[in-house]
Amino acid sequence: MDDNEQLMRRAEGLAGLRRVALIINGLAYFVWIGATGLEHGHVAMDAAALKLAQMAGGGVWLVSLLILFWIMARLGKNREIGRLVDDERTQGLSARCYQMGYWALLLGVTGVYTASFLTKVDVNLVAPLLLATGVAVPPLTFAFLYRG
Repeated sequence: MDDNEQLMRRAEGLAGLRRVALIINGLAYFVWIGATGLEHGHVAMDAAALKLAQMAGGGVWLVSLLILFWIMARLGKNREIGRLVDDERTQGLSARCYQMGYWALLLGVTGVYTASFLTKVDVNLVAPLLLATGVAVPPLTFAFLYRG
């Protein structure tokens, strides 16, 4: 195997690992913060199960975040692989993903605002879920739209 093939394999491996880590990161953050909202939102759920979801979600989120930082360090250290993984198309996709997070958050806020006319909205329940939506949508969008 020549150097270019090895470089391509390493770039594909890091890109695939980043994609999986982003999916896990987004879902774990939503579980972690969402469970916090459910705990403080006076929802009739088992308190022990919510605490377990918080702890597990937070732990998995932290580990996936550390993996993402490791990937970023690897891409920064090896510029050739970094250029293969983060090309212009990937940078454009990143911008679209942040826009998707904005629009998801805007739709969520609009839904809550509309619901507030029909029923009493518990801010302690809704605010963490909106936060989790705004944070989780960009990495999930990137992971699902990225074609390395």
